[in-house]
Amino acid sequence: MASWTGASTVTVQQAKKQLRTRIASRLKRIPSDSVHAQCWNSANSLGHPHAAEAVLARLFASPYWTSARSISCFLSLPHSEIQTDSLIRHALRDGKRIYVPFCPVDDKTVMRMVRLTDLDHFERLEANRWGIREVDPKEVESLEDDSDPEGGLDLLIVPGLAFDPYRRRLGHGRGYYDRYINQYCLDYPRRFEGKKAPPRTVALALREQMVQADEEIPTNEWDRLPDSLITPDGIYE
Repeated sequence: MASWTGASTVTVQQAKKQLRTRIASRLKRIPSDSVHAQCWNSANSLGHPHAAEAVLARLFASPYWTSARSISCFLSLPHSEIQTDSLIRHALRDGKRIYVPFCPVDDKTVMRMVRLTDLDHFERLEANRWGIREVDPKEVESLEDDSDPEGGLDLLIVPGLAFDPYRRRLGHGRGYYDRYINQYCLDYPRRFEGKKAPPRTVALALREQMVQADEEIPTNEWDRLPDSLITPDGIYE
């Protein structure tokens, strides 16, 4: 295994770019029924023999999901990754507070977490050109965000393109979540005057998103490992 200690930022970024190209090509070939079978409801409806091991089933059975009151969850692509629509519906029906990311088009460095008002609000979100649901920019300022002094997040569910058993994560290249965790989540003790710990971070992965024996995820000091990585085959912590 190569060591990335001391490697330049340029070297790490180039290695990440090459791995993204390789992983993305592989993920495009995943059949849609395989993606669904590795999630939750579709696993049951397809009679999947390992429905109890599906990713969302593992998440919903976890103590950090059960105890969480406020959860941030990414809005998924319609393919190539764990589908979060059913996760968000499940949480809203259970009365949990759900926050989703909003990234202004005029500032590629900013990501805010804004709260969905209810299930109907979620169902009204329109898909962008990549098929990802997104919050209407016109309504963002009217929505509660995670800076509420009485709130804060308990659980942050993060996306990723690829992962390894050491919980290293290869993102999509914009750095939104690493910046968000570094700038906001790790600052919880100050923001909430010592009354709230940083949210637990959890990544969800398809089997095909786990790197192969000849692949390695390069990292630097800015990369944040999720506290837990949930796959159809187990939980890495």
